[in-house]
Amino acid sequence: MEASPEEEPRRVSRPGRRKVFAYVTRITDDAPELLVLESLDEPGFEVPKGEAEDGETLGRAVERELLEEVGITGARVVKEVGAADWQDERQHFFLVEAPPGLPRTFEHTVTGDGIDAGFRYRFRWLPIDRGLHDRLVQGCDRFVDELLAVLGSA
Repeated sequence: MEASPEEEPRRVSRPGRRKVFAYVTRITDDAPELLVLESLDEPGFEVPKGEAEDGETLGRAVERELLEEVGITGARVVKEVGAADWQDERQHFFLVEAPPGLPRTFEHTVTGDGIDAGFRYRFRWLPIDRGLHDRLVQGCDRFVDELLAVLGSA
């Protein structure tokens, strides 16, 4: 399905920043789920995300953001599912396997020195299905169709 011009990310010739988005997934009762946090800016959910630091690989940036923003280690970065340019940044979306034992819901206070340091986020799991397009905000749904294709969900 082709996106309308309003749905397309704004393209830029040379983005100055690199941002990573983590589609952290797990399989429970044979159904895939996505780790999300409640958006502070609007009704809906976001996925963990953040800016890659100078000299940092994208995979390492995902791992660092998961530690700082979610408080987890041991997640496995599987692959990049897509990238898009938006404003002055290049956004990279990664499929990540969650470490075992994460609870159904939990909270974490952001560490590190980013703009969200000290914020307290509430995390939960959502079913990975086409309904994610309506529940994810802040551009987090940009590669949901690719995520569905990789996980074999519909």
